[in-house]
Amino acid sequence: MTNTDKEKDSEKSGISRQQASCWNAGFAFMTITLIAIFGYSLFIRDMTLYQIAILAISIYTMGTMGICIFLPYRKHNLSDKRPYISILVPAKNEELVIENTVRSLFEIDYKNEDGSPNFEVLIIDDNSDDGTLEVLKRLKEEYPALRPIHRESGRKGKSAVLNYAVPMAKGELIAVFDADTIVEKDFFEKTVKHFNADNIAGVQGRVKIFNRNANVLTKLQDDEFTVFAHMLQVSKSIFGGIMQLAGNGQIVRKDALMEAGGWNELSSTDDQDLTIKLLLNGKLVNYVPEAAIWQEAIKKPYQLLRQRIRWAEGMLKCIFDYIFPVLTHKKLSLLQKIDGLAGSMRIAATIVVWIGYIQLFTIYFCPTLTYYSSEPRGVFCDAGRLVIFIVVMLGGLLKYHEKFSFTDLLRFPLYWIYNIIWLIAAPIGYINSIRYRNKIVWDKTEHNVKDASIPPASK
Repeated sequence: MTNTDKEKDSEKSGISRQQASCWNAGFAFMTITLIAIFGYSLFIRDMTLYQIAILAISIYTMGTMGICIFLPYRKHNLSDKRPYISILVPAKNEELVIENTVRSLFEIDYKNEDGSPNFEVLIIDDNSDDGTLEVLKRLKEEYPALRPIHRESGRKGKSAVLNYAVPMAKGELIAVFDADTIVEKDFFEKTVKHFNADNIAGVQGRVKIFNRNANVLTKLQDDEFTVFAHMLQVSKSIFGGIMQLAGNGQIVRKDALMEAGGWNELSSTDDQDLTIKLLLNGKLVNYVPEAAIWQEAIKKPYQLLRQRIRWAEGMLKCIFDYIFPVLTHKKLSLLQKIDGLAGSMRIAATIVVWIGYIQLFTIYFCPTLTYYSSEPRGVFCDAGRLVIFIVVMLGGLLKYHEKFSFTDLLRFPLYWIYNIIWLIAAPIGYINSIRYRNKIVWDKTEHNVKDASIPPASK
């Protein structure tokens, strides 16, 4: 491949020479910082400052989430416009679930005066080798507004599939759903109103889990989305932070999307990447917790680990690509700069915590090893992090869990163990973010709940 070909390929993926340079600087900055943290704490033989820093991160992230338990969600002024919407659904070997999703989409109550849908549905079959395309062709006869699109070649990955379909979309707004999604009927009625200003380029609905009772792992994922993912978005709204697009249930203005260069085809967390690109263009996202979509939780530990490795890799690429463009942006406030990168920086914090676990192990479980010392202040910091975690999880379950019982408290220690998955995913994602810097290795999440439905208690 010639240099010209490489430049054209980079342009197609939304990666410029300037961004490639930012990646180099961001990677060097983060790597040196992590080595410095680890080396410094080894050198001084005292974990106190380290533990204080981790407590500060916990207060910023989970502490603000805890406060939002007691504060009302900030309501937005609402728009009365009803723009035409193009729904995009990437589908790769989704024969089992795609029919259920299509039927859910056409039950959405967002219609013109004559009763016809005020939206179109584009299902992009990404060269599936199962019966996905045949199912779509059959459904086309039942739903005239359905537009099956077959993509035979091109870069792999969700972002590439979405970029392929955007030029074919007729809508002013682009809605993105996964192939395993059940969309509540009033989703558009509740979300489009929040495009209430020119600088609002995206709106994100709340993600819920429809198979949460399948096993312990799906219950823990439900806790993760019900409590932490939801509360994080709510707290950002209350404190004026940067709300994030998610990979499922997002709506974006087509013109703002095109201005941002589309989805980054080299990112495995296209939602975070697009959020930051919109931010750099002066655009923001609104979160609408009352508008819900339902998705399938992963039932097997290994598949969940693969998903989190992919997320970790994407988060780290976001840090490498955007840490300096965001921090040096002249029109962003300090809060916007910090919070704009906070979602991605969580994974960097995880790596720091991973280092800390190794070091703290020698303090609390190997008392005969006297290489480290820890003052009472450091122990206080460790206890403080635990208290914050308990308050946030208990408060979140009580306030946001639709059918909470005190037996759910038994999952507290399980949830703590569950989060160790990030301690495994983070270093692997770090390595992958370097190995696959200029390409995407798409590890698609498998969907297999054929006749999914919204849990009865949630309807």
